[in-house]
Amino acid sequence: MVEIIIEEEKVTISNDINIGATIAYKNKNEKRPLVLLIMGTGTLDRDGNGRGFHSDLYKNLSDEFVNMGCVCVRYDKRGTHESDGDHKTSGLSDLVNDACNVIQYAKELEFVDEEKIIVCGHSEGSIIATLLTRKEELNKNLKGIILLSGACMGLKEALHYQNYKVYDQTQTMTGFLGWYLKKVVSEEKIEKQVNDLFEKANNSNKPRFFFRGAFFSTKYMQEHGALTSEKYVEMIKEFNGKCLAITGKADIQADYRELEKIASFNGVTVYTPDNVNHILREIDDDNNILKVKKQYKRLFQKEIYSGIIDQIN
Repeated sequence: MVEIIIEEEKVTISNDINIGATIAYKNKNEKRPLVLLIMGTGTLDRDGNGRGFHSDLYKNLSDEFVNMGCVCVRYDKRGTHESDGDHKTSGLSDLVNDACNVIQYAKELEFVDEEKIIVCGHSEGSIIATLLTRKEELNKNLKGIILLSGACMGLKEALHYQNYKVYDQTQTMTGFLGWYLKKVVSEEKIEKQVNDLFEKANNSNKPRFFFRGAFFSTKYMQEHGALTSEKYVEMIKEFNGKCLAITGKADIQADYRELEKIASFNGVTVYTPDNVNHILREIDDDNNILKVKKQYKRLFQKEIYSGIIDQIN
């Protein structure tokens, strides 16, 4: 069998702002389903790379979708890399509108089947993908959503979950560091910290606010705070297309148990593989949240867990 090389084109999509994107495909001889790939929070580029951090997570996912027979589009979030706009003051609604504009551009390509559109979101991208199901201009063409490592969780719930993971692990730590963390970390304190963050956002009348050593976008935090896990579950229930939700049981940034809320819905498939973490890799250590960055850098050398690719395919 002759291996077909994946072709990629860089484009600039102009609407409200200019968005830098990459279109990946095998050929332009026939119309193929479109997959829009939406990354997680932060300022990594469309491939999943940044200063001092190389993962190619989204490049690898794009290759998988193209090998499945799709056209895949991935893009830089507004205000980062080759996309215009102000990342520091943008809101969740801006990110949703940007994703919608990328779809509107891509579905006009002559080799894209505009009636077969799928959105795949990872981490915060799962939130954006879910919100896209409410976009009236996409209702007829959006056939499915794939939610990786973030389904059914609002940002506030996700932060609570991550902080509780930190608390749980400090309780088993030994030595001076363990003693110190047990003194300064408590369930009440970590819950209050998250609640205070969103309360300060709600009380802010400036584009950005300062909290515990960092600046946050007021619009971004207010819009995230207005959307609970229950609202995302309701959106998935009301979506007329197919939904595949995947969260690994070793994910310390998103809670796989949340998928139980949608498992019985029509058109929904959930998959919670053992020992698979937030970056879709099988872990090989004790999964310590305090060492997660080192874990991610090491595990990015491995392939995406094969069971996830099988489920998507």
